[in-house]
Amino acid sequence: MRVHVTASSDLQEAEVLIRILRMAGHDVCLQNQSAADDLRPDAVICFGSTSAVVSSPVSHSEISVFSCESHIPREFQGRAVVIPQPVDTRKFVPSPSQSFSSLDEKIIYVPGKLSPISGHKILMKAMTLVTPGIKAVISGREEKYTVKQMRELAERLGVGHRFEVWEKPEDNSSLISRAAVGVVTCLGIQPVVSPVLEIMASGVPLLVTASHGWHDHVQDGVTALFHSPGNWRQLARQINYLTEDAGVAEMLSCNSRKYCERHFSYESVGNRWTEVLEQLSFG
Repeated sequence: MRVHVTASSDLQEAEVLIRILRMAGHDVCLQNQSAADDLRPDAVICFGSTSAVVSSPVSHSEISVFSCESHIPREFQGRAVVIPQPVDTRKFVPSPSQSFSSLDEKIIYVPGKLSPISGHKILMKAMTLVTPGIKAVISGREEKYTVKQMRELAERLGVGHRFEVWEKPEDNSSLISRAAVGVVTCLGIQPVVSPVLEIMASGVPLLVTASHGWHDHVQDGVTALFHSPGNWRQLARQINYLTEDAGVAEMLSCNSRKYCERHFSYESVGNRWTEVLEQLSFG
């Protein structure tokens, strides 16, 4: 199928979409490329925060694509389908030597921009009750807080020696693969999903806030463990539990990796896009 993508917001995410469609066998180009003049597409994808997919002029049908059920507004009246955000399961993979019972250094990987909405202060409080010898690494770009302010906050809570703060690297796959636990304490209403999927695809046991949006991607007790928003004591208990019980950690690791391959890999998401585009063009 010939597909024309118009990027109306995040160009990087649009490029991921193009890669997925090409892997699925479609002839794809991005608007403003010279190839667009010769493409004569069967379908056009207007890519934005809510992607509008428009068929060829023959059928005149239109679909709005959402990344999960919870993102569909209650008042939405159009035709909606859900195509999840993907994760690169070839880049984010479990470490070959990963064994939760024999990790020399136990690291907690904590993604999220340096902002109050990321909930990093909750983790810092939790670390006051976490078993000694476990260190947390926060990986995120400066926003409301600077790296210096984050370090000072950890010092004031008495856990400065147990924290590292890295401005988010371009390639964080190696850092994730070293982690014994991944923790996401985001307090946002509609959280950014990519960090959660990267942790899950890497086979790292995940602890995540039980807030709006995560239920579309995480199965509590199967692929991750939920903790109540702001409940740092509960979070501390969960960290200790996973770092001390290798069996539970390995169960979550195995389940989350398989779940990502089945639902969020480039291949599975590409197949879903193909289904939707074929419905538009031939339905």
